[in-house]
Amino acid sequence: MTTKLQKYKHRAVLIGYVVILALAFLIPQMYRNAHSAPYCYSSGTQITLQNKDTHKLNDYQKQQFTKMVKLAIDKKDGPFDWSTYQTVSLEVYKMKKPSVYGIIYKIRPRFHQENTITNSVIIKLSDRDLKTYHKFSIQGYSSDFSNYLN
Repeated sequence: MTTKLQKYKHRAVLIGYVVILALAFLIPQMYRNAHSAPYCYSSGTQITLQNKDTHKLNDYQKQQFTKMVKLAIDKKDGPFDWSTYQTVSLEVYKMKKPSVYGIIYKIRPRFHQENTITNSVIIKLSDRDLKTYHKFSIQGYSSDFSNYLN
């Protein structure tokens, strides 16, 4: 009876070690994925990541893509006081090329609610880590701000 109990004890300890080891590798990977731009295995197709019908981005990713589009608008037409605008919608697309994302960002001034300003930006990320959201290059840009300011 004692050997049978010891056998189960050894199995339980071994299983415990395996679970702890697996968690030690999985938790950091899950953290990295949650704070990284989505990587999609696409065969040359555009993939919708975020729009009114599709919600594949977590809150952190949406926040970082919003920061990127605001930074791109500030570089091209700004700087702007973003507290005077409210977000209408955010659409994010994974483009055909690696690390390239298309963002359509619609906002409206808080004081003139009837006006909607549409901004379209195509960006190429320097790496997938969204903590470094300011490290990107602008591949394409179109904004109602440009039309309005010119």
